Amino acid sequence: MADGAGENIDESKNDVLDVIWMILGAIVGVVLVTKYVQFARLTHGEKVSVEQGIFALGLFVAPCILSTRIAEIFRIEALRGRMSWGTYWTVLSGMAASIFTFLGVTGIDDIVQVLEYWSSLPKGSP
Repeated sequence: MADGAGENIDESKNDVLDVIWMILGAIVGVVLVTKYVQFARLTHGEKVSVEQGIFALGLFVAPCILSTRIAEIFRIEALRGRMSWGTYWTVLSGMAASIFTFLGVTGIDDIVQVLEYWSSLPKGSP
């Protein structure tokens, strides 16, 4: 690293912080998959191609991985003292708010609508 100071930090100490951002990434992933399913007009029980399945899986997993990795980088910098914890929370909260706004999720009611959409799909064998 650049200056070598603080390189022996126990990085597992605050892993719980990464879970917060992983959960937010999962919410973003569910919203993206829902928008994709609606756009592609996929119905319950409909066979999807391998490409569609991989794309949908990527839409769910990518935000989880990206948000967790970004949070981990910022957390390490805060632990090293290169950034304050106030800056950590400000930057990551701002990023989360921007991403949700970009996706059109402006309140808890939008998340509830996503859950209602998935629960309204017809039940039965695929």
